Amino acid sequence: MKVRSVVLFCSLLLALALIPTRVFADAWCSDPPPYQYQSCGVVAPANSFTANVAGYGVNMLFYGYHADFSSSINALVWRGNQLVYTGPTSPLNTDMHQYQFFNLVPADELQTGDQIELVLHVNDPNGNQDFYSSEISKNSDGLNHLWAETLTDGQCIIIVAQCTFVGFEDLPQQEGSDFDYNDFKAIIFGMHINNGSNESQVPEPSSIALLTAAPLAFVLNRFRRFL
Repeated sequence: MKVRSVVLFCSLLLALALIPTRVFADAWCSDPPPYQYQSCGVVAPANSFTANVAGYGVNMLFYGYHADFSSSINALVWRGNQLVYTGPTSPLNTDMHQYQFFNLVPADELQTGDQIELVLHVNDPNGNQDFYSSEISKNSDGLNHLWAETLTDGQCIIIVAQCTFVGFEDLPQQEGSDFDYNDFKAIIFGMHINNGSNESQVPEPSSIALLTAAPLAFVLNRFRRFL
């Protein structure tokens, strides 16, 4: 009986050690696709991003989070191997009912084909200040902390065009990350994911221009149902 009890106890400890990486993540993975990473607990494939059209900026609508600490975001622009622009770091609102719309990269800083690097800056619960880049080699745990999905037409809500939906994971693996990629979520216009079919999905400039004139009240009401 003692041996059986020891085996059972050890099994329970092992189960508890494994639960946060999958079951707890799934509890936060109830948002409908394509607005939620569907393989919660598994590190998402990495992506790189390219500017769509010269003369139009990279704009972001931040609308959701599942984190208890403050973060901010900025974008870097690479032309070949040269860093040509570093955007300001914008704090992300932690009020679930207030959304943010801002410009990550001004139009006059971009050329068609420029590479866009997204960076999340985190003040974590332990008082550390970390950052997580779409360039995974720069991350402290060497893992991908940014999931991305190409959306088209009505999925983008604001305009009938292509957009990129992104979700960030804001803790490193060594601090118990659940890799559900919904700690901070946003829709980004003006860039696309570099992988095969997404490469050719470039919105018309006239469609992108509508972004700045979109009625944000309508947009925010539509987004609220996904939170």
